[in-house]
Amino acid sequence: MADGERPQIIIFLTDGLPTEGVTDADRIIANVGRQVSESVRIFAFGVGDDVNTFLLDTIAQDNRGASSYVRPHESIEEEVSTFYAKISTPLLADIELDFGDLRVEDTYPYPLPDLFAGTQLVVIGRYREGGRTDVILRGQVNGEEQEFVYENMRFADRGGEEFIPRLWATRKIGYLLNEIRLHGEGRELIDEIVDLSVRYGIMTPYTSFLVEEEHDIFTHEGREEAAQEMWAQATAVPAPAAGAEAVQDAENREALRSTEKAAGSTEQIKYVRDKVFVLRDGVWTDTTYDSSMETVRVGFGSDDYFALIAAQPEWGYYFSVGQEVILVLDGTTYQVTEGDFPAIDIPVDPPSPDVSMSPWDFLAQLVEWVMSLLPV
Repeated sequence: MADGERPQIIIFLTDGLPTEGVTDADRIIANVGRQVSESVRIFAFGVGDDVNTFLLDTIAQDNRGASSYVRPHESIEEEVSTFYAKISTPLLADIELDFGDLRVEDTYPYPLPDLFAGTQLVVIGRYREGGRTDVILRGQVNGEEQEFVYENMRFADRGGEEFIPRLWATRKIGYLLNEIRLHGEGRELIDEIVDLSVRYGIMTPYTSFLVEEEHDIFTHEGREEAAQEMWAQATAVPAPAAGAEAVQDAENREALRSTEKAAGSTEQIKYVRDKVFVLRDGVWTDTTYDSSMETVRVGFGSDDYFALIAAQPEWGYYFSVGQEVILVLDGTTYQVTEGDFPAIDIPVDPPSPDVSMSPWDFLAQLVEWVMSLLPV
């Protein structure tokens, strides 16, 4: 029945595992791929925990749909009704974004899903070099090509909201984790997940090495060890495709892949403007730091400490993270700690006016940090 060029939606609803006819998941996926045209979208619903998540997720992803799971404590009527209300009014299918001469890469979600009435599509990506360009949104409405042009859009050379890079990294990690799970991609994806997690401070059940003391994530060898452990876990014993654990794992990965909210600071991770700090051995350490770097020691509360902040007021945000801090600024690695140390060279380059921290702001940050150390 699903033929022709007009967009068509199939809802695949199941409460169990394949037990009749073709029961091998890979063969079923291949059969669907041969039969389904590009105009078809498949949305899979698994009811209960006794469903093959690998099968449902792969079919949905390969056919530009989505998979959802109705857990034993949830109402199937409510879930399906909510879903149908969302997809009953399609607005734009086969969406494409054209950024002209601007070099844009690594956009998520990938591929872009269809747009339905009452929903929004948040696209996160990276671009090189700013400037102005026309952005063209293309898609189909009832089988007819539609084009919307947004002229002379400005892309800044630098700056912007600090949470966006973390949001982008979270989505990319979710995408890579899904690729590994569904398509068995190689070790290089694991390495990329480790690098993204460390650089942007993305803490997930799959990247717990970020806060585990036994992994020295600030050395190449330490990150290699973390990646090796992840790879061993991914290949030693195949993850179960069915059961409560498999369903929860599928939901966790999809939540990362489609999140619209960046994670906030925790007791072990702090996000400060464009930097991320991880607490290791009592030291808040900048994730761009590498153990091979030479550090310039600065006494906490010393004359040099305040001279640095006076010369570069925007650095006050980073220095206020704590009493023990390692941070990389303008090519120099500073280690703030208690003690008296030789005088240092104070950089005198004028700070950017849009990111400067006033002395009062810095004092407020410092007081907030001190108060956090006091017992309740």
